[in-house]
Amino acid sequence: MTHARKLRSSPPVPAAGLTFFTRKEAARELRISLATLDRIIGRGQLKAKKHGHSTFVMATEVQRYIENLPDIEPRVEANNAS
Repeated sequence: MTHARKLRSSPPVPAAGLTFFTRKEAARELRISLATLDRIIGRGQLKAKKHGHSTFVMATEVQRYIENLPDIEPRVEANNAS
């Protein structure tokens, strides 16, 4: 890879205080596969940004997605069900 090509393919530098993930990093952060991440983005449940051929997800968007996941309801104890 030439030096000029390395410069073109570099991700954008975030503004002060902004944090973002690549698709791979976002999938790792959410502990899901890239295919699942792409489906979530495709359904509009997680917003992503395009920069050239790269896709980025803001860290705040990952946090918002996690916070909006449904809570798990406690199980009913078996001896109380009778």
